[in-house]
Amino acid sequence: MKKNLPLLILLLVFITSHKTLAQVVVTFPTERAVFQRNNANEADVYIGGYITQTYQKIEVRLTPRVPGEGESFPAGGGWATLDDQISAGQFFGSVHLKGGWYQLEARGVLNGAASSVATLSRVGVGEVFVVAGQSNSTGGDSNPNGPGASHDQVNSVNFQNVDPGTSTITPYPDVQLPCPEFVHLDANVKTAPFGNYAWCWGSFGDKIYEKLHVPVMIFNGGWSSTGIENWKQTIDPNGVTTSAFGYTFPVGLPFGHLRLALNNYIAQLGVRAVLWHQGETDNFLEQPGDNTYNHYLSSLWDVVNASRNLTGKPNLAWVVARASRFTVNGATRVSANVVNAQNELINNDGLYPHVFQGPETDPYYTIEYRHDEIHFRGDGVTPSPDGQVYSGLIHLAGFWADKITTDFLSQSNPYTATPPPTVDAAYASGGSQITFTGPGLPGGSQYNWLSGGNCNQVQNTTQQWTVGAGLYKLKIIDSNRNTVFSPALNVSGTPLPVTWQSFSARMGGNGRITLDWATASEVNASHFEVQRSNDSRNFETIKIVNATGNSPISSFYHYDEEFLPKGIYYYRLKEVDADGQTDMTRIVSVRVEGNETVRVFPNPATDLIVVESANALNRIEIFDSTGKLVKRTQTTEKAIRLDIADLAKGFYVISVDGRELKIVK
Repeated sequence: MKKNLPLLILLLVFITSHKTLAQVVVTFPTERAVFQRNNANEADVYIGGYITQTYQKIEVRLTPRVPGEGESFPAGGGWATLDDQISAGQFFGSVHLKGGWYQLEARGVLNGAASSVATLSRVGVGEVFVVAGQSNSTGGDSNPNGPGASHDQVNSVNFQNVDPGTSTITPYPDVQLPCPEFVHLDANVKTAPFGNYAWCWGSFGDKIYEKLHVPVMIFNGGWSSTGIENWKQTIDPNGVTTSAFGYTFPVGLPFGHLRLALNNYIAQLGVRAVLWHQGETDNFLEQPGDNTYNHYLSSLWDVVNASRNLTGKPNLAWVVARASRFTVNGATRVSANVVNAQNELINNDGLYPHVFQGPETDPYYTIEYRHDEIHFRGDGVTPSPDGQVYSGLIHLAGFWADKITTDFLSQSNPYTATPPPTVDAAYASGGSQITFTGPGLPGGSQYNWLSGGNCNQVQNTTQQWTVGAGLYKLKIIDSNRNTVFSPALNVSGTPLPVTWQSFSARMGGNGRITLDWATASEVNASHFEVQRSNDSRNFETIKIVNATGNSPISSFYHYDEEFLPKGIYYYRLKEVDADGQTDMTRIVSVRVEGNETVRVFPNPATDLIVVESANALNRIEIFDSTGKLVKRTQTTEKAIRLDIADLAKGFYVISVDGRELKIVK
């Protein structure tokens, strides 16, 4: 494995307080991201984050969540070095993965000792699709929804360019996409940027996963009732078009939604293909003697070309459905001209390259498939108003999945993700500020420095930016308007008062839980609160330990817990500064077994010993080294003092209700 960007220094977001216990935090990629694989079933996945304790290197491993679906990294198990040139607490590197659904783990290593492990539960290398077209591509128009995906590996982004309060749709030039949050494709997920709900695509994702055994990501830019002319006229971002049914679309739409998906989500993840299901409206518009065939052919080719030109992806694959069925003057009909134009794009690879055969859906229009002979319906579970259960959307998903064949996968040209931009960081103003420097960019590209968690509020547009305390991010927009983000950037503004070195909890030899912790240095520290919980959520302070206060060297601390009943206990430390600022460590746990809840002291003993337990002592017996019983007593107390002055010097076994401890007199 290589560190691809050796000069990179990423300063990533602290997700706890101003100080954090020694740990590794992964902030890129994010949960459920799926990166497009190449035709060798591989992809480079970039991993970035920060540390809060000194480490010499960062190691990672990725494990398939389903055995046999993907290959562990590194091969054969263990850990692999991601970055051994850590700078300013930031790490970055890449791994080369096979297609699969993975758990990602990262840890720091110092002098051979490893840190706690940071975990990203789900990240994938698989297939990414963008859907476009009209209602049979996206639903809407009060058409019933289809099922969500049943497999965990099917994903999307839950966003629709509709104001939920006013139901207004933002024109393309004014759309501001929120920072992407990847989610499982449930039934009601609005597949970004304009999907109404899962429609047939949750089921499609399931079928693709079952066929290929890799995760799937689906976006949707379709719009119901659109004709091919509406798409062509809005290739111009400021174009305005009116549908065959009298609706005037917002500026730059519907094509603008496909543009948004391609320039944003696809730039960040990569893509296999655009899935196109449209043509019904053009059948509705067709009149005898008009030139529907040539018009549809040239217009759809313009749309295909525009999608390739605007992304800089000249071989972007399109999978085109043969679809035209509509009801005209009360009768269902198909358009041979529309379907023939679609077939010409598919079959004439010399003139129209990289267009592939999608499903032929016109033959499936009876009630088993469509409720109105136009729109597919039925999730295979929910009864329709007539009391019957239909599966039209399951069939539609299957029609599409059947076209994602081995031949298609080998002949299409997938595009992998654009790597996140590199950001160099250097301290300024004595450490209270940081100067961030973006990478060199080709002509026409833009720097957009952002603050906080907002992906649209631009604060600075130069390559270099010096800022104080806060959270920041760099958004790069290239000349094609492809948009990628750096991981978040953090400036704390002040040095950490306490640098953590270690924190552990274990069962001590005396039957009590022992807590040990150390700090590498302290500035203005007041004290530590030792906190305990039975459920890892609700903690109480059980002890206050004074801090060294100010020390440039390591300070070590120790605390012996009281006797506790059998169970699992959780501990954390709350460090309090003299100025009242606080910090929490990670949580550690210890299991107390039944035979660890008794102790006898002093040991070695003289004339008196004390026997303690977390529970009632009950029967206490003392045996000499030959096994002879020499003393016995009974009590319901949890502690008792025993006189052993009459016993000779030597080894003894004390049995407390069946639990044995050894002492020396």
